[in-house]
Amino acid sequence: MNKRPAGDDALGTLCARWRRHTVAEGWRMPEDWSAPAVVPLAHAVLHGLPAEAPAQALGTARALADVGITEGLRDVGTLYELCSETIPLSVTLAFAAAWETTDTGPDPEVAARGMSGLPQHAEFLARAADVYAGIDSTREGGSLLLVTIDGRVGKIGAAARLVRWKRDVLLGEAVRLAFSENYPTGYRDGVAVVVGRSEPAGHVHAAVVRARATLASLAEKNPSILRAPIRITVQPLPEDVAALSRLIAQHDPA
Repeated sequence: MNKRPAGDDALGTLCARWRRHTVAEGWRMPEDWSAPAVVPLAHAVLHGLPAEAPAQALGTARALADVGITEGLRDVGTLYELCSETIPLSVTLAFAAAWETTDTGPDPEVAARGMSGLPQHAEFLARAADVYAGIDSTREGGSLLLVTIDGRVGKIGAAARLVRWKRDVLLGEAVRLAFSENYPTGYRDGVAVVVGRSEPAGHVHAAVVRARATLASLAEKNPSILRAPIRITVQPLPEDVAALSRLIAQHDPA
């Protein structure tokens, strides 16, 4: 007669709660959440064991299942929150490294966006050009605006890749939560840019308020990773794509 080891009930309960909370937070394909790799990670977190190896395995599994890096890391963060823990940077790194190096993972164009999950400047400028030309109206009216969100706390050395990755994940998540997909967005090294319109009145302002509140909360939990208070500016969009390109290039690291 087989007897389940002590703690098996607790592990099963944790996995069920983990799935339920992740799905409630917007997991795209609920039927695809369950994977063998979730159990070892839940076991490690539940019992306070090293979690880097199981996080790496789950990162690979999520890449193979075409789960985005932000969605995957948000899911891991949910597990730690359920256990009243903060996800260690080493676990974030292990998951992300496995996700990035999985050959049969997500579309290369999406993976190339990096840890923020937001378009890089070339892609952003291409979509902005469509806005200038009237091809992409962002489904709103009024004058064009440029929102700049600067989350940098200072120069991050090359050796601090771990800190940079987590900063990018947090900023990317905040931008997606605040602005709808109709807004062209771009990102590079701690600075996000968003194109919006002044009408309907208050839409951009409301999005900025959401972004500021989200990032203030994240900065409080990650004081050495995100600027506090966050620097957000709203200004008229430059007259053409060339001027926009010069403006956002000013934020690039020296």
